[in-house]
Amino acid sequence: MREIRFKLFNKHDKKMYIFDPRWGNFGQGDGWVGGVLLEDYEREGIRYAPSNRWQLSPESHEWLEFTGLLDKNGKEIYEGDIVLSFDTGNYPAVIKCDAPNGGYNIRERNGNYIEIDSNTRIEIIGNIYENPELLEVK
Repeated sequence: MREIRFKLFNKHDKKMYIFDPRWGNFGQGDGWVGGVLLEDYEREGIRYAPSNRWQLSPESHEWLEFTGLLDKNGKEIYEGDIVLSFDTGNYPAVIKCDAPNGGYNIRERNGNYIEIDSNTRIEIIGNIYENPELLEVK
């Protein structure tokens, strides 16, 4: 069973955060959520420390769900990540959660979708919020 986890892209400061359900007022119904800057999370992991916690307003962020998969370098793959797929021609593609069984897929250049799993050879090169230029056709 995969771990349920989310990244949050904050539209105001243009930074990526890891959702921390132990922080913020999300459970009290006002929508404010707690996050740790992704760069801090990648360096230290999630730990309780007021210095690395941020509260994000409901309208300021986009939710990106963890797929439960890792890329070829062991990096966690989230919805919205831009990847190179070595199984489909080594071109940039976006991870989406819209496979018929609720899984994750990437879209081939011909418009077909390929469901990804732990055997799919992919590498994260960015995400749709911070690196949209990676998807421009050259």
